[in-house]
Formats: sequence, C-alpha cells, structure tokens
Amino acid sequence: MSLQVQYRPKSFKTFIGNEHVIESLSAILQREQPPAAFLFTGMGGTGKTTIGRIVARMLKCKKTGFKELNSADDRGIDGIRKIINGMKYAPLDGGKKVILLDEAHMLTKPSQEALLKALEEPPKHIHFIVCTTNPETLKQTFKRRCHAYELEPLKNSDLQKLLKRVLRKEGRIDAVSSEVRDKISELADGSAGQALKLLDQVIDMDDTERAINTLQSAGTSESEVIDICRTLCHYNMPEKTKWAKIKKMLKVYKGDGESARRPIAGYLSAILLNNGGDDVAYMLENFTEKNFFDSGKAGLVLACYKSVFIGEN
Repeated sequence: MSLQVQYRPKSFKTFIGNEHVIESLSAILQREQPPAAFLFTGMGGTGKTTIGRIVARMLKCKKTGFKELNSADDRGIDGIRKIINGMKYAPLDGGKKVILLDEAHMLTKPSQEALLKALEEPPKHIHFIVCTTNPETLKQTFKRRCHAYELEPLKNSDLQKLLKRVLRKEGRIDAVSSEVRDKISELADGSAGQALKLLDQVIDMDDTERAINTLQSAGTSESEVIDICRTLCHYNMPEKTKWAKIKKMLKVYKGDGESARRPIAGYLSAILLNNGGDDVAYMLENFTEKNFFDSGKAGLVLACYKSVFIGEN
C-alpha cells in the first residue's frame, strides 16, 4: 500500500494544516442539524476530498450511505437526475446519506440547475459535499446553498510535520536526512499527497545524494500537469485568459513534453467518453496525433496553444 493511501487522514485530529477550517467544521458538525451542503475549494492536493470524507464520517454516515462521484467522469444531467431520484430513499442502515461530488467544476450548467433544489431543501437524512479547484465555474446560486471553505496549500512547517510523523511510524526517521525532507517539501507544492508520493520513492534509500537525485528527476509535479488539464477544460474562461494562465504554467514546467502529453491525453480521453463534445475531441487530437519525443517541450507548448484557440485553427 502506498504511503499516500496508508496515511490518508481519517479524522480531524490527524489532518495537518488549515486549522481554521478544521476548527469551524468541528463546531458546525456538533449542531443538532448540520448544514445540508458543504463546498470545499482550493488548489489540487490541499485535501478537499479527504476532508469531505472525514465530514461524512462525522455526520455518522456508514459505507452503505456514502456515494462519491467524480464529476469529470459523469457531469451530465442524466447522472444528476439519478442522484436526485435516489434521495428519497434512506440508506439501508437507517443513518445519513452523504453524496460527495468531486471535480464539481466539470458539472454542466443544466446539471447545476438540476441540483439547486436538492441543495436547498434536501431530506433531513441527505448531505452534499462538493469539491472543486475552480469554484468560479459554479453558479452563484449553487455556491450560495453551500457552507463554503477554501483550503490553502500546506506550509513548509506542515509538510515537515507530516513527513516526520510518517517516518517515525515507518521507523525511518533517522535514515532519511533533513536535506531529503527539505527537497520533498520544495517539490510538493503544498500538497500532502504529493509529499507522500515523493517520500515513497526514496524512503528506503540511505544515501542522501542518491535520494535527492531521484527526487530531482521526479521533480515534475503531477499537480502541474493536472492544472494544465483543468485549465484547458475550463469552458467558461476567455481564451486569452486561459492562454495566459497556461503560458505561465508552461514557463515553469521542468519536465519533458512527452511525460506531460500522455496524462493530458488520458484526461481528455476520459472527458470525451463522458459527455465530451467536438471541442474536447479536437484538443485530444492535438495530444495524440504524434508523440513529443522529438519536439519535446516545444511540442507541448504548440499543442496547448492550438487547444486553447480552437476557433482560430
């Protein structure tokens, strides 16, 4: 089992960082009737989905009553209607039913409209948890129906605390040097999950120099590629704004073009298979018609540019 999965927090006590959010949630969840809907926003890797699952446990929701949906896979009206139709049924154990909508910025406008009534006046046994990196794509009427919290990237001190905690539990606190821990914190971009992924790669290495070289080669942050994908698929963002954001990401991107091409193609392919249209198909073509082994980062830049200015190509 990976460290990221093994040490995913299951309670507020083990959740590191964003203390103000934890304090507020802890108080609100003590109410006789907690809010029907929660909205968690923030950059990738800040723990939105993790904290959503903890909230579900705090609401005394059992496995039979918990449903987690990735809106990037099923963002259409039909899937939302199934959710709404199933709300009238209480879970088999008679407790709470919690519906977690991850990647909610991928929901279509009709889907958001269909959810408005459900968010405002759900049955007492229903709670919604909505997670997104791009809250600006959600309708204001949608957001107003939720208790909203923005999660911030973890500070370096938080990442160090996390790494030390895991290393102690793994019996490796004296084997992994402070230099290695510092490099992991630098590359993690404030993400607990990314930090543990990187630690997983070097936790068994006793040689500091070798460990740092390994981390350096893995330094292309997975979150960088995901952020490019999400921005490409941000349908409501003006083209010039979208290109300005992607251009900024590409300027600091340290990886080679091919290592980014495949995950971007996979992301677009998943969207195309789940209600994607001609625009998604065109973008996917830019990342699949040829590899970027020869063109490298230049090929990546060109493919992103063509995918942003779809109507002008």
